[in-house]
Amino acid sequence: MKHNKSIKIKRSKNRLYKKKKSGAKVAAETVIFVLIAGALVFVGYSAAGPLIELWSGGTETQIEGWTPTPPPELSEEGSDTVTEGEVTTEPITTQEEISGEIGAFIMSESDIASPAALNNAIEKAKDSGFLQVLVPLKNKEGNLLYKSNISYIKDTDIITGTMPAGQIASLIKSNSLVPKALISALMDNNSPSYVEGAGYRFADDSYFWLDAAAANGGKRWLDPFLDGTKKYLSDLSRELKSSGFEEVILSQLRFPDFTTYDQTILDNRSFTDDRYKALSSVYIASYNASEKKSSVSVDLKDVLSGYGQSFSGTAEILNDKTFTGTVYLFTAPSEYENRLEVGENKFIGLSPNVYEKAETLIGKAMEYIGTNVSVSVVIDDEGLSEEEVEECYKRIGIGG
Repeated sequence: MKHNKSIKIKRSKNRLYKKKKSGAKVAAETVIFVLIAGALVFVGYSAAGPLIELWSGGTETQIEGWTPTPPPELSEEGSDTVTEGEVTTEPITTQEEISGEIGAFIMSESDIASPAALNNAIEKAKDSGFLQVLVPLKNKEGNLLYKSNISYIKDTDIITGTMPAGQIASLIKSNSLVPKALISALMDNNSPSYVEGAGYRFADDSYFWLDAAAANGGKRWLDPFLDGTKKYLSDLSRELKSSGFEEVILSQLRFPDFTTYDQTILDNRSFTDDRYKALSSVYIASYNASEKKSSVSVDLKDVLSGYGQSFSGTAEILNDKTFTGTVYLFTAPSEYENRLEVGENKFIGLSPNVYEKAETLIGKAMEYIGTNVSVSVVIDDEGLSEEEVEECYKRIGIGG
């Protein structure tokens, strides 16, 4: 496996605390990165709250009429008690010790609302001992939280930020911190109004597709098959990298949760077994435009859902065996109960001990992911204390 690393992340709106550390602990922190944040992904997470508050009210835009998509059929969940199938407990041995170099501080949208707010967040990051700063610059509504100079969007309503990207990056760098940009890739309700050839449309090209009825708050998404989508995300990646951001991290690089009815109104390409190639093409476009400084965030639940035979949700890009990019693997051990399904009628028993649970979950995920990608493991669990999260990392071979 390529060099792996963990990341220690705090959100600016979380309680930032300091404590006395022993000499051994200080030394250990040079190789331990702990995440205490809310959930990153909009599907499947518990009530911990989002890792990055990327959703905003946004500016209302006119949406063309459409035929409502019926809601998906719901099936009853099985009992938490294991009553059938094979239950095993597997010892997990990490493939290699995972180490890191610097921590990270995740800013909120309000932290980049003005230079004063940004300076205040920078001071918090420095006081907490972080060197790396992750900045949300495009949220899940599709709003840009900085003043972009891209010609076809710079005068539109999707620009909600007041500071240029270069100013944000410069202020962070002037304080000896490393800025990295976070952008919601395909979950984007607003951009289809302004970016030509980007949003999902009905197969007959008549209307924009929404992920639910408009009356129920349905949203548009960017279609990874379209050249307009790839051009837009490439232009954003290029602008952010040239403005001084060290890396562009793509979140929500995934397909929507389509229903059976959607298959009758959308192009068939969105339902083929190899549709993951479209996600790869978007990543490659961003990767090239950002001078090979793009990565993808993935939810561990999406890695485990296919039992190692296939991946879904934010992990679907991993179905492309030629993908060799960098992945931030997020997990919240406390969300899992007493078992993990790893195949048809086959389960792994999970220990109630959160450290052993993290060891099993991450070990199984790394087994499924394989050795093609560089993985940054992120313990994403507000329900745990800093000490508990550090112990989780130790159990999987990170830290002393």
